[in-house]
Amino acid sequence: MLAILAHGDDAFRLVDSMGRDVGWIRPKTIGFGSFASEDAAAAAALEGARTLVRCLKREFGVVHLDLSDRPRVRTVRRADGEWIVDEQVRLARLLRVESRDGRGHEFAIEFELPRYANQAVAINLAQIVYGALSGELTGTSNPSGMYGASTLAGDRDATVV
Repeated sequence: MLAILAHGDDAFRLVDSMGRDVGWIRPKTIGFGSFASEDAAAAAALEGARTLVRCLKREFGVVHLDLSDRPRVRTVRRADGEWIVDEQVRLARLLRVESRDGRGHEFAIEFELPRYANQAVAINLAQIVYGALSGELTGTSNPSGMYGASTLAGDRDATVV
């Protein structure tokens, strides 16, 4: 089960059945966090992107991303942040958030949604992508960590460390 809780204007927190924050929704984006490694975040980005492609094609008849049958997922740094990509296709933004214990980083990913995705579509997609990724999400009982990732994601000029 996934609870979607309002968190300010046009923003929502995603909370799992254990009460842990596992993600967020902001205008035209959905994000998920608390991955232990960059590799885990990259695998989740690929699975989440595949899920988004299937859902958007079924719902709107439009292919949102052109994903390879033989993906070569890697992380690239661009002027607007770090991205997990397959060839040249951006799958998800990669965010590095200080871990709860202050030793190292946890990772979060954020998917950009197409311009026609209104708030209702974003909420629906977040629920479906959560279903695909829920086994990989550890969540946090400290909402400030997840809020930090969503705040960094929302601030396109922020330096994500």
